[in-house]
Amino acid sequence: MRKLRKSRGLTLRALALLMDRQDANAYTQLARLERGKVRFPSLNLIADYLRACGAGFDQLLDLLNPYTSQEPVLKQKGDAAVAELVKSLPKREQRAMLRWEKATTEKREEKTAAEPKKKRRVETDRQRVFRIIWSFVHANWNEVFEQRLYETMRKFKDEVPRSRRKQACEHSRRMFGILTRYYRHETRRQNALERIRRRAIEDGFSDRLVTALEQAAAQTREELDASGRLDWQPTQEEIIQRRGHAPKVERAETRLELDEIEPGVQYNKMLRLIMTMAALAVNARMEKLKLDHFLVRKHYYPWVERLIPIAARHGTESPEWQAEVDTTAPKMHDEAFAREAAAIAASTFNSWKAKLPKQGRPTGTGC
Repeated sequence: MRKLRKSRGLTLRALALLMDRQDANAYTQLARLERGKVRFPSLNLIADYLRACGAGFDQLLDLLNPYTSQEPVLKQKGDAAVAELVKSLPKREQRAMLRWEKATTEKREEKTAAEPKKKRRVETDRQRVFRIIWSFVHANWNEVFEQRLYETMRKFKDEVPRSRRKQACEHSRRMFGILTRYYRHETRRQNALERIRRRAIEDGFSDRLVTALEQAAAQTREELDASGRLDWQPTQEEIIQRRGHAPKVERAETRLELDEIEPGVQYNKMLRLIMTMAALAVNARMEKLKLDHFLVRKHYYPWVERLIPIAARHGTESPEWQAEVDTTAPKMHDEAFAREAAAIAASTFNSWKAKLPKQGRPTGTGC
């Protein structure tokens, strides 16, 4: 704009006169406009400036187009605030964190654009930074809450089917969210809790269970408040230590499922150990007889792995065991050694079976 004025041979004072701006601040305002110091110049001011220079808006297109093609000012400010927050992270984690935050922001904007009936909510730079910090705060709270919810659900695991555990837990999580949210009036909090309680009962959960879920949320809120964790905020060092990602907390329903499969996992581990011991015993016998190691490894090891689960299900004296031996042994390279290997497997299993957990079943021949 200064170049445009000077090409017309005008001084700032002459320009101010042509614009009919003769007040004391007009000269200063035009000087600041040319230096880019007027933060929000009005359209009238720019139009009068061009008119006094005998120019049109088309002569400013090279200036305006690059400016208007940039991201909105608020988004640029948010990008800068997020970059400032994570600048102490190592470069690799810093890039990963910025990619995650950018993707999250874009998803929020897409979701907002897809709902035209709703009023668009613009996220400020402080809200974007808070979203990162909140992920750490929320994980800190959930560490306590999910443990208490898990203990509550364990008491009611026979009453609530596995397919509905997640739904029951979600009701309790909503209650916890209401209890940790700020409300200007306590009545609004109680009304929100009552709505969730009513919805849970409508979903078919007993009044006793709903009360227990509400108590789990309330007791967690009290514990967090008493320990000071309700007001906790992560430091820069904690964000760096976690490499910019909030710690993941195991959900209550997941813990219940892990509890249920744990006996089976332990059973299968023990069964795999017995298979290994039986294979070692067969290998020792093979070396003593100086048999071809390749044949033993190719034929007899897989057969031992099939025999041990049969022994676990039916026993080594069962018809199923005998049928497997009588059917498979004649097909082996050396029938006599095959029957001897089966006897070794049976002996090994019988000596170790007392250590198998009483609960749990093998999941297949490979365990």
